Amino acid sequence: MSNRKQNFGIGNRTKDILRFLFFVLMCSIFWFVQELEETISTEVVVPVKLENVPKGIIITTDVPKQLRISVRDKVVELLPLIFNKGTDTLRINFAEYDNNEPTGHGVLLLSQLSGSIRQLLPNTTNIASMTPDTVYFYYNRGLHRRFPIRLNGTLQAKTQYCISDYSFIPDSADVYAPKAMLDTMRAVYTKQLNQTDISKSFQLTVATKTQRGMKVFPDSVTLNANVDIMTRQSVEVPVIGTNFPADKALRTFPSTVRVSYLAPAGQSKKYNAEDFVVTITYAELIERQSSSRCQPHLNNAPEDIHGILIDPIEVDYLIENIESTDN
Repeated sequence: MSNRKQNFGIGNRTKDILRFLFFVLMCSIFWFVQELEETISTEVVVPVKLENVPKGIIITTDVPKQLRISVRDKVVELLPLIFNKGTDTLRINFAEYDNNEPTGHGVLLLSQLSGSIRQLLPNTTNIASMTPDTVYFYYNRGLHRRFPIRLNGTLQAKTQYCISDYSFIPDSADVYAPKAMLDTMRAVYTKQLNQTDISKSFQLTVATKTQRGMKVFPDSVTLNANVDIMTRQSVEVPVIGTNFPADKALRTFPSTVRVSYLAPAGQSKKYNAEDFVVTITYAELIERQSSSRCQPHLNNAPEDIHGILIDPIEVDYLIENIESTDN
């Protein structure tokens, strides 16, 4: 008897649970149906493709790969777009914008594209905005010139090191662009590149810099930079008097000074005394008549050396009178 009562109690509880779950399900369905009728705003992706481009035409600035459209409609209408994560492709016919000139471009505003975009959306859907708000493309029928590659940025070696040389492979690039743009160009520059604390030679791929309406081939180059350690080297350089009157000459003691400098270790024999000019001007000595010593100045030195020092800093001097040939 007790077992019958126990089974009867369990059966009642099961029915109660099933009844409760049924009402929960019905409420969920009712809520879901209500939500489907709600009006919401969301963003959908519209793929974009430029079609019917003839052979020989170079697209120098392509259309964006996709548009992001802000739309407003009932949830039930937007569900296919939400689950598909976008619409069908928006196709732009190149022929409609070709002016048969050497270069040209097409510009499409939202107002011009809205008709084509609406065909990809439900009839009741409203378009609020588009990003980007303007679609444009530039094309070229082979008008181009070749320019050398130049670095846009800096290469800075670590202390006691130097960039002995660097080069690009390839060293030039073809630029397809309108004639007005080509006429003002002198070189193709890389995108901004700043490398510091360099202590060893390296190779790096760098993109070339472009602008709207321009296409560069290749669009990237290889930068090869050679790094060398700096060593201190020196040469004996004679001291020369400058701007002296014809009847006067300069004599210094010592007659030469040691010019030391930092240069790449691999260039230890590259420079000699003829690459440096150390001078003392006549006007400076006249101003220092009370002193028998003066300071030589470095007037010329190779551009790729650093840390130049002159020893001694001051020298003794004597201004000699020169007898004329007639006398």
